[in-house]
Formats: sequence, structure tokens, C-alpha cells
Amino acid sequence: MPTRCLARWMLAAFLAAAALSPAVPAMAQATPAEAGLVDITAVAPDIRLDIRYATPDNFTHVAVYPAPRCYLRADVAKRLATVQADLKAQGLGLKVYDCYRPFSIQKKFWALVPNEDWVAKPVDKDGKPVSGSKHNRGAAVDLTLVDAAGKELPMPSGFDDFTDKARRDYTGGDPAARANSKRLETAMAKAGFDPLPSEWWHFDGPGWQGYELLDVPFN
Repeated sequence: MPTRCLARWMLAAFLAAAALSPAVPAMAQATPAEAGLVDITAVAPDIRLDIRYATPDNFTHVAVYPAPRCYLRADVAKRLATVQADLKAQGLGLKVYDCYRPFSIQKKFWALVPNEDWVAKPVDKDGKPVSGSKHNRGAAVDLTLVDAAGKELPMPSGFDDFTDKARRDYTGGDPAARANSKRLETAMAKAGFDPLPSEWWHFDGPGWQGYELLDVPFN
């Protein structure tokens, strides 16, 4: 399918999912803070944000978040701040693409890409989330490396690339890009993060199993 036609099809599919997929009830009157989420800029203000789902620059081609915010569980945010401090001493830094994601958005993503290699399958029972993405728990983060000026370092693929280039075991392409991916992985692993094999940009915080799935909105 030509790229332009594929983009139109994905946009139509997303809009249909948004209209037909019922939202999962959020915690009553909950705010991100009440749900145990921390804004990363409060603990690491020098981390750069490029929250793609708050813009049309993502695989859905529409903005699905109301604001470019990065919320994480307190321990995960603290660990990410440690990574940023370590990288800053090396003349590098982090740029974040995605953090906490409401469960209702996860359902819309699954409607677009029902492939568990790329999107965690959201499951709810009696209106309550029972299975989903670690992003829905506020325990996962998507990011990349930048230099001191904020310029992204080359990586094996772009963000949300649904091809083998995104995999950590990919051996093609630019060796320097693969080295940058490995450098990011090493820095994150040092702080306890677990890398996802199918996406060079995705890391899970330790203890993610202990955090509940959330559908708390943010703005």
C-alpha cells in the first residue's frame, strides 16, 4: 500500500477507534499526583521533551494527548533523573518521547496495530483494566540520546518504526547508530531499567508489576 494511502487508512482507523471504543472509567476524581504519578520536569528539568502523541508527528498522524507532559511513578522518575545526570557529565542527555499513557489511549493504539510485538494488548473486565502496557502503569519510558545542544544522536530507526530496524538485535544499517543505541541501553540499565527487545527506545522501570494500570487523564 502506498505510504500516503497507508497514512490515510491509519488516520481513518484511529478516528473510528476513538469514536467507537468506550473509555475505561478513570479513578474517581483522580489527578496524576493522586494516582502516584510525578511530572519528570519536577525532578529533572533539563530532560528534553518531545512527546510525540501530543502532536500529529506519530504513527496515528493525529494528536492523541491533550498536552506534552511526561508523568512517571516516583521511583521511575528518580531513576531517570539519575540517568540524565550521568549523561550530562558526558556531554549528552535524554529526550523523552512518551511516558505514562492512559489505558483508553492504549485501546485506540491496539485498534490500529493489533500486534503484540509493537503494542501491548489492552484487556479490561467489568470496566477495569486487567492487562495492558507498562506505559499504562506509569512505569515505562520511550526516549533517545541528544548531544549538549539537544540534537538527537543517530539511531538505527526512527521512533515508532514498526520494522526490524527498531529491534535491539538488528545488525544492519549504520554501525555508529547501533553504537548510540547500545550506549543508551547501557546508561538506562545502570539505573535499573529493563530494555524492550523489539524497540531500542523503550525501557521499563524495575518493579513495574507492582503498579496498577491507570486511565487517569492529564493536561
